Amino acid sequence: MSVALWLGIMACFALVVAPAAFGALDREAAGRLVSAIFPRYYLIGAVLGALALAALIAHRVRAAGRSLDWLPLALVLLMLAFTLYAWLVVLPAAHAAREAMRRAPPALAQVEAPGFARLHRLSTILNGAVMLAGAAFVALEAARRP
Repeated sequence: MSVALWLGIMACFALVVAPAAFGALDREAAGRLVSAIFPRYYLIGAVLGALALAALIAHRVRAAGRSLDWLPLALVLLMLAFTLYAWLVVLPAAHAAREAMRRAPPALAQVEAPGFARLHRLSTILNGAVMLAGAAFVALEAARRP
């Protein structure tokens, strides 16, 4: 359940909120809005990931004598690890790179731009991987249910 909610929040942000912000606001304001949302977005993902992990571990403990399927656990661990890395490593670095671009004189802002672009791509890849792992988890769990 928490993985499906996590996936829904990510999809809503990626497919609705961020495009709407960049469509309705100037680039600078949209960037500030998205930057303000991201820490909360990742916090919610980390909490839901921890809940999903706890639920899977509890299920594994209850199923002590039965065959263990580690794929759902691996998917949740991957989702949680990528979310934590994006939140605690990539997000602060991207914020610092964006601030460096803002503070730099116009001629030097172009020097800072590739660093921010690289971090933005990495964030996009990590979030995409979390969404794909979440979709795989939901599909796997749906296929198991009678």
